[in-house]
Amino acid sequence: MKDHIAALKKRFKELYPSAGTPRFFAGPGRINVIGGHTDYNLGFVLPCAVDREILVAASVRQDEVLSFYSVDLKESFEVKLGSLKFSEKMKWANYLMGVFSVLLEDGFRLKGMNIAFGGNIPQGGGMSSSAALEVAVCTAVRAMQDLKLNDIELVKYCQKAENKFVGVMCGIMDQFASAMSKKGHLLFLDCADLSFELIPMKFTDISFFIADTKKERTLAGSEYNLRRQQCTQAAEIFRKLDPKVRGLRDVSIEEFETNKDKVPLPARKRAEHVIYEIDRVKKAAQALKRNDLEAIGVIQRESFRSMRDTFEISCPEINAMAEISDSVNGVYGTRIIGGGFGGCTISIVKNSSIKELEGKLLREYPKKTGLTPEFWVVNSADGAREVF
Repeated sequence: MKDHIAALKKRFKELYPSAGTPRFFAGPGRINVIGGHTDYNLGFVLPCAVDREILVAASVRQDEVLSFYSVDLKESFEVKLGSLKFSEKMKWANYLMGVFSVLLEDGFRLKGMNIAFGGNIPQGGGMSSSAALEVAVCTAVRAMQDLKLNDIELVKYCQKAENKFVGVMCGIMDQFASAMSKKGHLLFLDCADLSFELIPMKFTDISFFIADTKKERTLAGSEYNLRRQQCTQAAEIFRKLDPKVRGLRDVSIEEFETNKDKVPLPARKRAEHVIYEIDRVKKAAQALKRNDLEAIGVIQRESFRSMRDTFEISCPEINAMAEISDSVNGVYGTRIIGGGFGGCTISIVKNSSIKELEGKLLREYPKKTGLTPEFWVVNSADGAREVF
């Protein structure tokens, strides 16, 4: 971290020689142990921030200019606060502009800022670098422009920035986990009312293993939106049976099994996954409190099968990755992380088994797919914060 801050500080001074000493803010990436596609159905999730993050260096200007620099892309972007609009050319800048846009829209009076940022969250690694950037930037704006925002309000503005300005209809889990996590804990989050519990992880010899299939997620955006529509369709049918149903989280397993024939395919299958997945998240939270990793692993594997067969967001590459990973002793469970149709898997693995897992994937996965995987080992971390 100190080396990263020093390098970013040096680059910031080269970019903005008259801006003075910047302040630094970190926004971590996140993983989700269980709870695939439950967040936008008002269900439960079990994520945490991880030790890969976006680091932001920032200073306040005395005019209305926003000056952004991406260290990793080596690209600059400048715009006035009164002229914020979506950029097709510099799409990375939309995540920063979105934060300022939604704050201005709600009446906050803002000054311009200089912001340089870089990070070590893998692109396409399913750890939500976009949410990490939004949360880091919003944390910087709140601190440096003295905005009266509590943490939950900050999370909501970051989600709104991605929904309204960037145009990605994500749930709230990514921003919430990036902002609210605590090292050594998982977040048991109710996405309906944003109540949450930080549950300690009592194990010390376990890591989260992210494996990138290198399968491009060409269908992920369109299919994600389609899955949301199908879930909404199912929820509306259940709402006609019970007006108290806000979303699929309000449909019990018993109610689903009794009335599922009233829901046409494929919406019925999507609802089945979500309703049973919400139950799996609750069971995983209880297993975590018992420090029962075997039970969590079983739940993860059930979740993967449901995402593959019922929610239908897997692909041959992910199937191969999960099959190989779960065959290694010391791997408790593997599931899809992110939107599916490629991308990454997440495994809970004993530290002593990591090298064996990497070796087996490097030997067997290319034979099955013709692709060479990439791996990252991550652990839980604190949420967004100022760093010194």
